[in-house]
Amino acid sequence: MRAGVVFVVALVAEAVVSFGVGLGQDDSAAKVAHALDKHHRRLVVIACLSVVYAPMFLIYLIGLHGRLRGDTDRSRMLSLWVLVGGALMIAMHAVSDIGITGLLGAKVAAYAAQHDAGLSYSLYYLTFAVDSVGDVFGSLSLVAAGVLSIERGLLPRWLGRVAILAGILLFVQGFGLGGVIGTFGLVVDGIGFVLFLAFVLISSVTLMTRRVAAPRLVDAEDIVRVVGALELGEPLVGLRRVGGLHALSALAAEVVHVDAG
Repeated sequence: MRAGVVFVVALVAEAVVSFGVGLGQDDSAAKVAHALDKHHRRLVVIACLSVVYAPMFLIYLIGLHGRLRGDTDRSRMLSLWVLVGGALMIAMHAVSDIGITGLLGAKVAAYAAQHDAGLSYSLYYLTFAVDSVGDVFGSLSLVAAGVLSIERGLLPRWLGRVAILAGILLFVQGFGLGGVIGTFGLVVDGIGFVLFLAFVLISSVTLMTRRVAAPRLVDAEDIVRVVGALELGEPLVGLRRVGGLHALSALAAEVVHVDAG
């Protein structure tokens, strides 16, 4: 789950770099084009940091899916929501932050500042729209992850509630298209995204530090009790619990071997 920590660090760094561009939601096309041209190297850095965080999130997501997946139909369905929703979310953010922002920084910003300010203006606000669409898909992933975290007890219950709240906020922001349609969308998206990052970071650290008890190996005393009970036709009373399917399989194999002998 170290990939989750790397994802958060890279995304926070990307946000810090992005803040330096200094554009608002109501700036004119000329101002947007001039600012993007002025900070075109910063845009390239943003794209490069995004190249780091995008695959890291996928690695984290696959690991989280494996931890949260259960044996019931409901848990399998919710774990699929976690995987598909999160994958769509990061794909949309990658298109925005790597593809469009990288294109602006490498080529378009300089051209648009001289010839067509509307081009930079359109692509700049397109990044907000694409991110917003991705967050709508991500809301499904977060709600499902929160529910499974609470039900399976792998993460603190309060952290599961944080994921659910983040998912709700990321869904609601879609009605404001991340600030393009209404300013409330940007505010709600910002709060939801901070909660999302908190969930990824804390869940990564928790799952890395939590010790998973290893199954106890089958010992001779267990085998003797099983064989004796089977010979006498008695229930297996007093047999100590053997953890894990592998240990149970080993016990069954030993019983068969001893009985055959």
